[in-house]
Parts: sequence; C-alpha cells; structure tokens
Amino acid sequence: MAPLNGHVTLHEELVLGRRALLARFHSAPTRTLAAGELLTEAGSSHAIYHLTTGWACQLREFSDADLTIVDVYLPATVIGLDAILRSRSSEKVMTLSSAAIEVIDTKDALIELMSCRSSALYIAWLLGQRQRRSDRLLAAMSSLDARGRLATMLLDFYLRLRCQKLITGSTYNLPLTQIQIGAYLGLTVAHINRVLRSLRDDQIVNLEKHCVTILDIERLRRLAGNGPLASSKRENERTLEGPAPPTGQLSPLRADAA
Repeated sequence: MAPLNGHVTLHEELVLGRRALLARFHSAPTRTLAAGELLTEAGSSHAIYHLTTGWACQLREFSDADLTIVDVYLPATVIGLDAILRSRSSEKVMTLSSAAIEVIDTKDALIELMSCRSSALYIAWLLGQRQRRSDRLLAAMSSLDARGRLATMLLDFYLRLRCQKLITGSTYNLPLTQIQIGAYLGLTVAHINRVLRSLRDDQIVNLEKHCVTILDIERLRRLAGNGPLASSKRENERTLEGPAPPTGQLSPLRADAA
C-alpha cells in the first residue's frame, strides 16, 4: 500500500486512529446493562458507545408495523457514530444480552476525535464497514428465500465472531429469540421453526437453546451462495482485519462498527 505523506500508510493511519478511539473509550468507566435495556439511557443523545461484551440490536419502528431489527451488534462494536456526523436521527439500540459498554458522551471529546486525521479516518472506515453489513442484509432480504436468509445470518455472525477472534470452533452463542430473528429477517416464528428443523435434519446447522453449531460450513455457504456471502470467507477476510502481526508491528484493525 502506498505511503501517505511519504511515510505513513493508510493501514497505519487507521491503526493509529483505532488506538486513539479505544484509548478515549477506555478512559471512561465501564457501565453494565441487563438484557432489554436501551443504550440511550446510558448516555446523552450525542453519545457513542463501545460494546465491550454482550450483543445489542438497532430497532426501527414503522408506522404500520411492530419494531423491526435493522442491525445486530456483536462484542467490540462501536455504536452511534452518526452522532458525530449528525447524519441521521437517533434510533433505539437495545441490548440482546447482558452487556458492558464504554461511553463517550461529551461534545468536546467528539470534536477532538474528528479533528485528529487518524481517528477521523478510522471513524470513516467504521462507517463504511457498517454500510457493507447493511448492504448484505438488504441483498439477502431481497434475493433469498427463508433458508437462504437464515443461512446468511448464521454465517455472518459466525464470520464476524471469528474475525474478532471471539470464537475458534464452529459453535457460538446466539442471544436472539425466534421472535427477534423474525424481526431481523422478516419471517414468522412458524417459518423460522420449519427452516431451523430442516437445517438440522439436513445436518447443516443446529440451533438449540441459543447455541448455534455449524455442522457443514460449505453447505451453509452454498445456501447463502446466491446472496451477499457468496464469497464469504474471501470477502470477510479481504478487510483490514486479520491475524495478529509479529511482535513489534502495529496491531490489525478488528473493531466492528455501527
């Protein structure tokens, strides 16, 4: 990658920005939330959050429907970056499990972050990652049947958790209820039940008591193959996130975004 300003590469700028953002988060006290709590109650309207542990989701209420889940946030996600740019109105973010968060809720701190080239670049990169995730969900919703949508969701969570090195095997905990999965994928609970049963019977993936076990990763990829995760592993690993570098080098970027 070509150096910026003759000596600093874009990757190095982003790593420095990540360090600056996380240092600011780590200087704030950690707050704990129970499942079902709103993050907006833990900070001001212009706050941004670092979800250090636990899962959360973004909710949107349409006039003719119940609340819909438009995004799911995993551990290590930065949430609420629109507060910095004021690019959209504040939306509800609710924890799906018990969670720990770090909050930046002072206007001066946000201005300071955006005035630093490295942290501003990293925030822009995080917003780009979030947009890619939204595009994947939209593509799945518009082009795949119920099996494909569920396969895409389960594979997406698996790849994101593995990319963050939060899991090493083929099993992970999924704190969403079937009602919440339906609100995320636009499916009924009865339909989800039937599809999950068929995926288990076909020895592709098993979901039992919030525990997901991927039994056949290649068949799961193929089910999502007509949608946004067709090149799943290659696409997810073609980011700035990667294996830890040798000692002494800059650490890779691993933070998720919202």
